Amino acid sequence: MENYPAGWEADVVLRDGGTAHLRPITPDDSAALARMHEAQSPESVYLRFFAPLPRLPQRDLDRFVNVDHRDRVALIMLIGDDIIGVGRFDRLNDTEAEVAFNIADAHQGRGVGSILLEHLAAAARESGIQRFTAEVLPQNRSMLQVFQAAGYEVSRGFDDGVVAVQFDIDPTARSIEVQASREHRAEALSVRTVLHPTSVAVIGASRKRNSTGHLLIRNITAANFAGDLWVVHPEADQIAGVQAYPSLADLPGKADLAVIAVPAESVTEVVKDCAVHGVKAVLVISSGFAETGPEGAELQRRMVATSRAYGMRVVGPNSFGL
Repeated sequence: MENYPAGWEADVVLRDGGTAHLRPITPDDSAALARMHEAQSPESVYLRFFAPLPRLPQRDLDRFVNVDHRDRVALIMLIGDDIIGVGRFDRLNDTEAEVAFNIADAHQGRGVGSILLEHLAAAARESGIQRFTAEVLPQNRSMLQVFQAAGYEVSRGFDDGVVAVQFDIDPTARSIEVQASREHRAEALSVRTVLHPTSVAVIGASRKRNSTGHLLIRNITAANFAGDLWVVHPEADQIAGVQAYPSLADLPGKADLAVIAVPAESVTEVVKDCAVHGVKAVLVISSGFAETGPEGAELQRRMVATSRAYGMRVVGPNSFGL
C-alpha cells in the first residue's frame, strides 16, 4: 500500500494485561469503523461528535479511513477484527495538529486512549508537529484525564461551551515516567495471567497414559493446582481423573489459560477458538514449527499472528510448561 507507514504498527499491552494490535487506518477498515460507531452508546457518540449521530454518513466514513499518514493521521487499535479505539490528528499548520479519540464503550478504562495518544504523538513528531490541540466537552472527564495524566504540560481554556486543550508533544521527564510506569504495570498483569491462572483447560490430551497431554494433566493435578482444571476432548468423559468436555463452548466457565497439545497444523485453529471463547493466554506444548523448516516456520507465524490479533498472550511453541 503506497505510503503506508508499517513502522507504526505495534502489539500493545493494555492496562488490565490484555493485548491488542495497533496500526494506521486503511480504506479497508470502513466497515469495521461503521460497526464500532453503531455499537457506541448515544452518550459516547455525543461526547465524540458533539451531536447525535446514530450512523456515520458515507462521506464521513470515506474521509475518516482515507488519510495521507502525514497531515491527516489515524491509528486504530484492534482485537481480532474489531476496532476498539481510534486516535487521529489533522494538521492545522506547520507545527500544530488537532487530535481526537473515540474509544469503544466495552473497552473504556483499559488505557486505550493513553496508548493511542503516545503513538499518535510519536507519529506526529516524525512529521514535524510539535503541539497538539483538542476540543473536549466538559462532561468528557475521562478524555480530559487522559491528556492530564499523560505527563505533558497541558493548558486548558473554556470557549463556547467546550474545553480547549493544548500541549507540546516533545517527551518530558514526567511523560517518559508515566509511560514506563504504565507499561510496567500492564506487563506485570499480563504475565500474571500466564503464571497465576485461576482456571486451566488442557486441549489435545489423549487417554493414553504415556501421552504428553495425559502427563500434563497428571502433573497439574499433582502440583495441587487450586483453580478449575478442565479437559477438552471430543469423546472422553474424563482423562486422568479430570472431567472432560467436548469443546471450549461446553466448559462450565471461561479458562484463563489453555494448554495446547495438538498437532502443529491444528494449533492456529485451536488458538482462534480459544480467543472466541474468552481464553486470556495459551501455552503451546506442540512441536513441529520453525525448528522443522520453512513450512513449520509459516505455521508458527500464523499461530503468533492469530494470538496477537485476538489479544492473547502465547507461550511456546515447544514449551516445557510453566
